[in-house]
Amino acid sequence: MVAPKPQVRTMFATPVCVHFLPVAQEFNAELRPVILEKAQPELAQAGNHHGQGWRSGPDFEAWGGAQVQTLFRVLRDLADSLTAARSGNRVDLEWKIAAVAAVRQKGEYLERAARPGAFWSGVYYVDDGYQKSDDEALGGACELSDPRGVLPAMLAPQLAFRVPGGLTAGQTEAIRPQSGMIILHPSWQPRGERRYDGAAQRITIEFDLSVP
Repeated sequence: MVAPKPQVRTMFATPVCVHFLPVAQEFNAELRPVILEKAQPELAQAGNHHGQGWRSGPDFEAWGGAQVQTLFRVLRDLADSLTAARSGNRVDLEWKIAAVAAVRQKGEYLERAARPGAFWSGVYYVDDGYQKSDDEALGGACELSDPRGVLPAMLAPQLAFRVPGGLTAGQTEAIRPQSGMIILHPSWQPRGERRYDGAAQRITIEFDLSVP
């Protein structure tokens, strides 16, 4: 008798969605100067942003222009497509979105943090700052932590799991940004950005979606 093959299930998955805004080229061309104009007074003041770049207030929707609703519509559709009722049925919610614009320059980073009070969070890259370079030395990768913290690596940090995503248990994973890219993840998963060493300015929109 042939022994049955072991069944391995991956439970309690953490969904991370990478998507691209369909109208990114036109959208970014319109939004980039609007954000830089807003940021310029503070960017001109050395040391004003403590190494983590400039961030607008939470009123981005009010001054970002009409095209912001295009991005918000895509974000709401993505959130609906990835969210289910406990029965498994898809939901259709009027997600409340809070967003800020951010600008980071050479040598700046974003400390990893979770976003309490929201369900989905993420970042949209108006300008990745790489200027079409593939040089990994430019840094600036989006970094996502294992939401379980270091627990999976505490007892035997030299070991991992032979399942998809199992090799980074208790550690972090990185995604290299691209202009037009949306990264959407559960708000309880810490997200940050490694030190960015590109010469151009990086411009992002960071957002949280909460249940209405």
